Amino acid sequence: MATHLDEEEDLEKLKTWWRENWLALVGGLVIGFGGIGGWEAYKRWSQAKAETASQMYEDMRRALAADRQDDAVAVVDALVAEHAGSPYAAAASLLLAQHAVEEDRLDAARARLKWVAENAADEPMADLARLRYARVLLASGEHEAALAALDPVDDAYGGLREELRGDVQLARGDTEAARKSYEKALSLTDSATANRNLLRLKFEDLATGSAS
Repeated sequence: MATHLDEEEDLEKLKTWWRENWLALVGGLVIGFGGIGGWEAYKRWSQAKAETASQMYEDMRRALAADRQDDAVAVVDALVAEHAGSPYAAAASLLLAQHAVEEDRLDAARARLKWVAENAADEPMADLARLRYARVLLASGEHEAALAALDPVDDAYGGLREELRGDVQLARGDTEAARKSYEKALSLTDSATANRNLLRLKFEDLATGSAS
């Protein structure tokens, strides 16, 4: 008899708990399932945006190949405006900057490279832009700005960074600083790297000059 009363008491407690908490419990389930559905919708939306950005990048490449410069610029501007966080926006800006340098339009190249350096989500891509930006600044005779642009570049690009630093220092007449930068670049450059021989020539030329 006591067992039966205990069971009835437990049942009454359960009913009471359900009356007091059913709304929160059901609401939590709805939110949970809604979150799952929302995540799936977000993934579909992200994939669609990535596909659109990819297509725009290909459109830009075709425009450049066909020598339709204005069309290429318009596509990249749209990519930057609509998909700034996409790697396609950074890659397209780098490619457009490269074409601008080849055509000796350094101001246009500088603007594109500066944007990538400041906005690329991928840090190695941002560092690549910083290196190219510094080289454009060097070509424009802006030595201090070029050196400043190199400072944030990671050691993954250490050899290129220090070699370019040496180029800038040499251009402004600081041969001793340039020699030290070339020496550091050699220590950071693998022996199989294609430009190592040229780098060694740069260093040895200054080392010989300082010894004479």
